[in-house]
Amino acid sequence: MAGALEVALFGRRAGRVSVHGDLGSPEDWTFAYDEAFLAASDAAALSVSLPPRREPHVGAVVRNWFCNLLPEGGVREAITRRLRIPERDDFALLAAIGHECAGAVSVHPAEAPRPSAATAGADVEELVRRQGDGQGGGTWALLAEPMRLSLAGAQDKIAVVRADDGRLRLPRGDQPSTHILKPDSLQFRGLRDLEALGLALARAIGLDAARAEPVAVAGRAALLVERFDRATGADGETRRLHQEDFCQALGYPGELKYESQGGPGLAACSALVRRLGLGPSSVRGLLDGVLFNALIGNADAHAKNLALLCGEDGRRRLAPLYDLVPTVVMPESMVERAPALRIGEARDIDAIAAADWRLFARECGYAPGYVQRRLATLGEAIRAQLPAVTATLSRQGCDKARLARAAAVIGRAKG
Repeated sequence: MAGALEVALFGRRAGRVSVHGDLGSPEDWTFAYDEAFLAASDAAALSVSLPPRREPHVGAVVRNWFCNLLPEGGVREAITRRLRIPERDDFALLAAIGHECAGAVSVHPAEAPRPSAATAGADVEELVRRQGDGQGGGTWALLAEPMRLSLAGAQDKIAVVRADDGRLRLPRGDQPSTHILKPDSLQFRGLRDLEALGLALARAIGLDAARAEPVAVAGRAALLVERFDRATGADGETRRLHQEDFCQALGYPGELKYESQGGPGLAACSALVRRLGLGPSSVRGLLDGVLFNALIGNADAHAKNLALLCGEDGRRRLAPLYDLVPTVVMPESMVERAPALRIGEARDIDAIAAADWRLFARECGYAPGYVQRRLATLGEAIRAQLPAVTATLSRQGCDKARLARAAAVIGRAKG
């Protein structure tokens, strides 16, 4: 577990993260900014919770931030098994797959050359087809060999480049990926369609949400999501933007992404947006995200599904909405119905009362009347756009009957 890793931000050496001791407890983690990085006038902070300073950051806040870069659940288990890393060894996993993380962060051993994957530039369709023959281990996150990419979350996914001809391939060398490709869930068939519906509906009513489209890769349903932590430079080249989720920004471990488990609530998230001075658009954007998730019945909108974006100039803004899944359509045995981030005293995402919204407004600094008016406006817009959105997704390959069932549930939502 003990060792040190170099940390780069926007391709510049930002500092070093290290662990001292054999047990790897949170107190053993340290991050120190590089002196040259601190001396640069245009240096962006690695995190809200790790502001630039000469004194090292020590303890759980360091461990929490870096471990939030790592995958979770079954995806993590598959990767650690393939790489023969102890499943609970966060530092070893970070060293193995942290070469490229979400946003503009890179973490890698100082003494090791940057890996050159044998599958760099490979056609994704062919890799998936080969995996179907039993050569890939069943997890799309393992399609690239050797492992070098860490994408947070429990859902299987892989970062890809969409070529001008529309074909999907793996990035070459340090080339930034342009999209995230997520196969349909093996546990709940149709999750792809539900997420496609949530994202398309949000964009249809004018909310800032990730762009996505349903696709088929080697005969398997998948969702292709355009990366919002990317921008196109004046030269036409793809540039990375820095990204951190609200667990990272607030110093919480990813294991506490649910408020009921001790994680941050909406009051803390709202206070963060205001404290950072992100402006009225971000303050309203956060509210719109909460209202929209309630209206479509997404009870799994936790703190890691909120994020900040940051350019090389250090200016932050609220990231677009993502992972918008109407979980009320899924069986109750699979998904908790209570909102992941508490709204008043509601215990069911499908039964939030006016009193709950008033309590939410007071706790989060919004005018109760404005919250109710915005809820009604968004609810009306959702119902108006549902037929066109479901029709478009059906033409793009989503299951028509599943979309109809989801639309019926969403259409009954209060608002």
